[in-house]
Amino acid sequence: MSGGVESLCRTDCSRFRRSKLQSICGKKVHATILNAIPDPSPSQYSSLKVRYFMSTFSMFRRPATIALSLTASIAIVACNPTPAPTATVTNVAVSASPSTIAINATTTAKAVVTGTNSPAQTVTWTSSVPTVASVSGAGLVTGLKEGTTVITAKSTVDTSKSGSVTITVKAPASTTPVVTGVVLTLTPATAPVGGTATAKGVVSGTNQSQNVTFSSSNEAIAMVDDNGKITAKAVGTATIKVTSVDDTSKFDADTFTVTPATTLTTAKINFQTATAATPAGYTPNTGAAYVATSGIGWVTEATAGTATPTPLNLTNNARNRVPDGTNVIAGQDARLYTQIQMQCGTPTTGAPCTDPAVLTSGAFEYRVVNGKYNVTVSVGDADKRNLNSLHSINVEGAVAIAPFTPTLTSQFKSNTVAVTVTDGSLTIDAKNGKNTKLNYVDIVPAP
Repeated sequence: MSGGVESLCRTDCSRFRRSKLQSICGKKVHATILNAIPDPSPSQYSSLKVRYFMSTFSMFRRPATIALSLTASIAIVACNPTPAPTATVTNVAVSASPSTIAINATTTAKAVVTGTNSPAQTVTWTSSVPTVASVSGAGLVTGLKEGTTVITAKSTVDTSKSGSVTITVKAPASTTPVVTGVVLTLTPATAPVGGTATAKGVVSGTNQSQNVTFSSSNEAIAMVDDNGKITAKAVGTATIKVTSVDDTSKFDADTFTVTPATTLTTAKINFQTATAATPAGYTPNTGAAYVATSGIGWVTEATAGTATPTPLNLTNNARNRVPDGTNVIAGQDARLYTQIQMQCGTPTTGAPCTDPAVLTSGAFEYRVVNGKYNVTVSVGDADKRNLNSLHSINVEGAVAIAPFTPTLTSQFKSNTVAVTVTDGSLTIDAKNGKNTKLNYVDIVPAP
């Protein structure tokens, strides 16, 4: 029996339970724990006594106390568990991002505790200058005033171990506009009476807007609206001023000059033979080559619109259709009975013009005052037998008549196009056409 208990004591602590003792002792020994402790701890086993009753005699029973060790009791050896290893702290690393904050702004400081046996990550936080920035128990740093402070995290496992980070607190960035200058540009700085120009102001500085106001020193000469559009009213000069809205002490100004009104060119030209009657209100053009001094005449299509166009005499390409009641119908617009064939060498069908016609494609140049014009052109042939054309007209590079094929019921086509002349010469060409025939052109200033 004593050996059994000793053997039990040598086993793991989990076996020191009342049920285990009873199982090992069997029927003959009923073990009870003195002090009525149902499940004593291992340390309590060392002072417990075991009482058992012999039950092998059927005639009588009597209690007997057996000394299991030495005399009246046995100290059951306590089974002590292996103690947990002690954690140690070797370092506390602290970081904060950002480490520079504005007043009333926040940042979060983080601490990482390293060491042996997985030390706890719990720390206590402090600020060296709490009036500059405070820190909460969770590491939340709040900026209070300009300056620097050191935020420290101290390990709760080993208070001799700590880490820190420096926090800088700055005043919030100013949002107040500061204007350092304004620059005015006039485009152009001169315009004729009735003309317009544009004023533009650029504001420099910090936090500034580009909002400006415009003004004129003499609105009788030049007016300027809120968007900077200048209208020339009378001959003279006026000072245009631009002022920053953010800082009205910052402005710029420049002189705007108004010149006498420019009279744009007006011309009506009928293309015809020298002997044909000229329609009322028109000037005849019979195909004479370009003359540089006048800036008027015919040039090769290849050099049209250039600074030095090549003159081309197209008088042999001028035509005058006389009504015959069959092929040329009487009663039409007088301007439609005459023409100059701009592309006599390129019919859509059949043979080109016969000698002495000029087969080189030509274009028309006409000197005008620079400005905006509405230009009307007409193409076609009054003779119903001559439908082998693909008429095309461009004015200053803008399409006036897209390639047009005439028919018996639609021999002519006219159109008006708005153009701007900047080189002093209005150019009319027939590029993209074949055997184009030009009847007349009206050049009038645009409204």
